Amino acid sequence: MVYKEQQHDRSGVCEVIKGKVYFAALQRPDDLKGSWLPRPALCFSVDNELIYEPFFQDFGPLNMACTYRFCWKLHGLLQDARAHGRCVCFCTSIETKTKSNAAVLLGAYLVLFESWEPDAAYSPLALFEPYFPFRDPTCGISTYHLTVLDCIQAVAKGKKVGWIDFSTFNLEEYEYFEQVENGDLNWIVPNKLVAFSGPAPRRSQMYGYRSLVPEDYIEYFKRVGVVAVVRLNKRLYDRRRFTDHGINHYDLYFPDGSCPPERIVQRFMEIVEETAGAIAVHCKAGLGRTGVLIGCYIMKHFRFTCNEVLGYLRLTRPGSVIGPQQHFLRDMQARMWKAVS
Repeated sequence: MVYKEQQHDRSGVCEVIKGKVYFAALQRPDDLKGSWLPRPALCFSVDNELIYEPFFQDFGPLNMACTYRFCWKLHGLLQDARAHGRCVCFCTSIETKTKSNAAVLLGAYLVLFESWEPDAAYSPLALFEPYFPFRDPTCGISTYHLTVLDCIQAVAKGKKVGWIDFSTFNLEEYEYFEQVENGDLNWIVPNKLVAFSGPAPRRSQMYGYRSLVPEDYIEYFKRVGVVAVVRLNKRLYDRRRFTDHGINHYDLYFPDGSCPPERIVQRFMEIVEETAGAIAVHCKAGLGRTGVLIGCYIMKHFRFTCNEVLGYLRLTRPGSVIGPQQHFLRDMQARMWKAVS
């Protein structure tokens, strides 16, 4: 099915948490009618506050930092509303992409703060379908659709395995290291797998940013227990720039944008499973090839579905997994689940 962006979707309000939280999709902010709510409300929107930075035609879901900010904002508003006998109304635009991001945020809150199951969290949000499906960070026609419910289920699975906990989440660290100039890295599997952009062979300046070389990562990797680096792209730097500092280095090259052959998948699993410490994985951008191999590991050892993997990866490291790699992960799901048994 080809999805076309709609501007005439249903507007209105639905009750999410009885008497407490309402969700409104509106053509204009002033379309909200007080008669739609049972009592005075604290109304808020994050449409112009929490912004997704696209690579190409991707538009979401919003990353873990945005999700964290939203959840704690809603939590605080609920406390204020309770103290003053009010309810809370979360408002968004009826524009389908904006609405999709808003729905994932609210679903994440229900899963993380209210301990709802993902299907229950999506149930009231379903009243405002259709939602525009999320896609990979390319500029061609999207061939794989990730739904709002998929992303909410990804949050639930991340919570279940202990990877998403906003009582301990380090927002400052996440936002610091996701910046290109600070390493462009994200922890995917806490204390085990970190994805990062491939280091440059030499220092240079481009578009105002200084490129990072292997030596820039050594101190941080030592501090957090990274004992090995896996390189998936071409050899742009000498591996000894890591190994001379006691960090093991492995080369598992396969072409940019492609799917890993069997021998690469198998060797990657062996390295991760046999290494008694954290591993940093990179390709050129640390998104496609890096995401697909880490995704296979997550499906094998934590029994995520393919769509849960894609949702979790894109919440944690936006832009992960590209083009045919999405279909490859789907095809690998049953095999990875079988492999662990």
